[in-house]
Amino acid sequence: MNGRAPDTIRSVPSQQPAIAESRTGNHQAPRYGHHAGSGDDALFFRLSYVIARLDRAIRRGLEERLAPHGLSVSQYTTLSVLRNRPGLSNAQLARRSFMTPQAMNEVIASLEEAKLIRREVDRNHRRILRARLTARGKRLFERLDDEIGELEEQMLAGLSPAARRQFTEAAVHCVHTMGAGLPDS
Repeated sequence: MNGRAPDTIRSVPSQQPAIAESRTGNHQAPRYGHHAGSGDDALFFRLSYVIARLDRAIRRGLEERLAPHGLSVSQYTTLSVLRNRPGLSNAQLARRSFMTPQAMNEVIASLEEAKLIRREVDRNHRRILRARLTARGKRLFERLDDEIGELEEQMLAGLSPAARRQFTEAAVHCVHTMGAGLPDS
């Protein structure tokens, strides 16, 4: 690289996706990903594999930043969801945090014990408990938010502001396309 941040994101060296023949040989399907090496030693990594590697690296970075605070990634995710959507039930939290209701019960219990969240009985449905961050939970989340911002800066290092916006917009688009959540703007 020439030391300048790229203006656009490129997933492969050329602008066209790599094309590979389907298993049945009936048609060609586009393959998006990353080429490494050249000639007979060339490697191709599917985009889904590249994203999975990024997910693992982010998770490892999260774990390193959360451990000193005694939190797991699941607990941090729950705090993050509650920061944006206070008053969710256990079932709603589980869906938004990609956990089973049983696993969410354990996360909620640990966060309540640490006094990071509190739950209140729903006025209309007495069997539903609504969770909210406590003042202590909000303060911790704010500190963690700065640390997670540093992780994101590390991930985006070398990208121009325009490329960062493009990457973010593309990632959000993919989340929406796959039906994996996030509210619309």
